[in-house]
Amino acid sequence: MSIEFKMDEEKHIKVLDALLGDPDLMMALNAAEDFEAGYRLVAERVPGLSLEEFAGSMEMIRQIVMAQMAKGPVQ
Repeated sequence: MSIEFKMDEEKHIKVLDALLGDPDLMMALNAAEDFEAGYRLVAERVPGLSLEEFAGSMEMIRQIVMAQMAKGPVQ
């Protein structure tokens, strides 16, 4: 089951840029105590990011990772 989130494509790209461009942010996000704490970390780097947009970006990333895992191990 997938939840559908409304999100701005430009902000999603900014979230991806922030996460992929800063390994420390990615590690901090993974270590965040809860979803809202992770949102606050990313929102510091993406001004105007709403919680719903953050959730949408995280859902898209989850779907991409799951699709890649279904294809098998990365070579």
